[in-house]
Amino acid sequence: MSLADNMSDAPAAHDGQIAAAFLDALPLPAIAVANQGQILLANGAAQDIFLRSVRSIKANGMSGLFSEDSPVHDLIERARTSGSPVSGRDMTLRGPSFGDFTCDITASPSEDQRFIAVMIRPKGRGRDLSERMQDMAGARSMAALGRTLAHEVKNPLAGIRGAAQLLLRDADAGERELVNLIVEETDRVRRLIDRMESFGADPPIEFAPVNVHASLERVATLAENGFARDISVKRRFDPSLPDALGDADQLIQVFLNLAKNAAEAAQSRPEGAEIILATAYRHGVRMRSPSGDARDLPLEIAFYDNGRGVADDVKDCLFEPFVSTKPASGGLGLPLVQKIVNAHGGVVDFESEPGRTVFRVRLPLSQPRTGTQPGRTHRT
Repeated sequence: MSLADNMSDAPAAHDGQIAAAFLDALPLPAIAVANQGQILLANGAAQDIFLRSVRSIKANGMSGLFSEDSPVHDLIERARTSGSPVSGRDMTLRGPSFGDFTCDITASPSEDQRFIAVMIRPKGRGRDLSERMQDMAGARSMAALGRTLAHEVKNPLAGIRGAAQLLLRDADAGERELVNLIVEETDRVRRLIDRMESFGADPPIEFAPVNVHASLERVATLAENGFARDISVKRRFDPSLPDALGDADQLIQVFLNLAKNAAEAAQSRPEGAEIILATAYRHGVRMRSPSGDARDLPLEIAFYDNGRGVADDVKDCLFEPFVSTKPASGGLGLPLVQKIVNAHGGVVDFESEPGRTVFRVRLPLSQPRTGTQPGRTHRT
């Protein structure tokens, strides 16, 4: 269900509550702007930064919230005209209620062009402003989202699992493996939903050794029998790869998201579409983690595709919510991937050009290898 669907007239009360709760779960200021400048939705982080209530933000609209010379107006118009996300860096945002401050802004049109989603990353009132915004909105982010959606997702999951168990009764040997995969995946998603209900600012991680190849093999099987059935799925695994340290269910979710993105990108080719799931052990590589400390991240899990590549105008903001190169996407898959990988002490990055895109997840070892040499330090 898209944000635009949530604002339709049919199930307005229930779906409107979900849309509002979803937007409020985002840690950065966000508003949804209609074609005539009306503000349809605003989240709690926007309320914090603009020093106005959500009701006041919506009532006054763009003209009442921002000064005429604020660059956000031009950014929204460019996004509406081009039909694709547009970003601005180090822009000065002005308004009668909050003065002015420097920020990065991303404006992304909805699939049906009914509204523009505007995400704001403040940075001009001191080094810690963005971090303070995260603290103010972060406590409600995943918790609010989990409480709102958990019940909605659990009911159909139970139905899917029950139907799969009925299919097992008449399944032959070849079908049984796939039906069991449906049951196992349903149980995995159910466990993730259970955890969402207790989420605070960050998902709890049950650290344990994780066999990366077993997780990737499951993802590859899902791809070959589902979202990538019409393209080539290749595996290039390092047989000596040691275990990662992490939560198997959450890492499968990361790998599944990246594999689906790769498959959808590869399908832009008229022929010869393929994705590659690859692993490698990068001895001696050290990287800067999100917390700022340099750490050994020798495990590399890579997802290649031979699609048209990531557009230049979204490369700098691809991991921000609502930013996507896919028309039907909500732009939330990669932010979730980054959040989970960062929580594991790892790093996710990408390289892209026409015909070759690769997303790499770098993770720590479950057990340090002996006899290693000091590594190189790379800044991310």
